[in-house]
Amino acid sequence: MNRLKIFRSIAIDALFLALFILFTFVPWLGYYQVGPISFQIVHIFVLIGAAIFGWKKGLLYGFIFGLLSLIKAASFPGTLDFAFLNPFVSILPRALFGFVAGFVFDIIKKHATLKQFMISLPVLCFVLTCFHTFATLSCLYLFGVLDPFYISNALGLSEIMSSIGFISLFTTIGLIGMCVEGAIATVIVLPLYVALRKINFVKEEDDLKFKTIKP
Repeated sequence: MNRLKIFRSIAIDALFLALFILFTFVPWLGYYQVGPISFQIVHIFVLIGAAIFGWKKGLLYGFIFGLLSLIKAASFPGTLDFAFLNPFVSILPRALFGFVAGFVFDIIKKHATLKQFMISLPVLCFVLTCFHTFATLSCLYLFGVLDPFYISNALGLSEIMSSIGFISLFTTIGLIGMCVEGAIATVIVLPLYVALRKINFVKEEDDLKFKTIKP
């Protein structure tokens, strides 16, 4: 990778980092508090990065998403967000989400044209958003409630975790959040993907992954 390409890659990463920070910490921009639960749209930037650059950037952006959600959780004691102080609840599922999204996009690009990929992108984003919700809630149960590493206990969250009704959480709040976040990703990711491809460096990197490029 030549020096210009490295600088361009760093610039793109800086842009995404700025977007993650902006949408994480500006109230009612990337997170929406409904009672004790936060719904969010920050995951769309992980999807966009993974769709363009593949699994490595997907993993990186997923990690950043999770790390910032952990930092944000410290600012909202008294809500369920406080449970995300556990890195296995905040960082692990988001990094896994970014990796899986990038891997799926990379595989599809190897067998599709640009047009075919763009047609399938909204559906893929909805399915991957559902995976993100499932992975996050699963980690919340496995590492928050069951607490095999005693992190919840160390953070003083054992009582909060034991009071969560996970059947109702999965079937009501989880299902609603998954559908809402999935619908937003379905609508937003494709136009942002198209817009970013107008940047020459982004287009060049993206085009390399397709089997055949057609207008």
